[in-house]
Amino acid sequence: MNNTVEITKEAALHLIGNDEHTWHDFKQSELYEQTTYKAHGVYIFAVWNYASSKITQYYIQDINA
Repeated sequence: MNNTVEITKEAALHLIGNDEHTWHDFKQSELYEQTTYKAHGVYIFAVWNYASSKITQYYIQDINA
């Protein structure tokens, strides 16, 4: 997840759209789950941290970095 910028949930869901078409990858570790989507030519990441299970953070690939 190098060169990413955090975005709001609303922005992420708008960019992701129908996840059946944009879903790209899923990764899981002891500390988190990360779902990767590819839409509009960029990657969008949804990260759910196990330690704070009520919070999901959304990131988008920074194309200017």
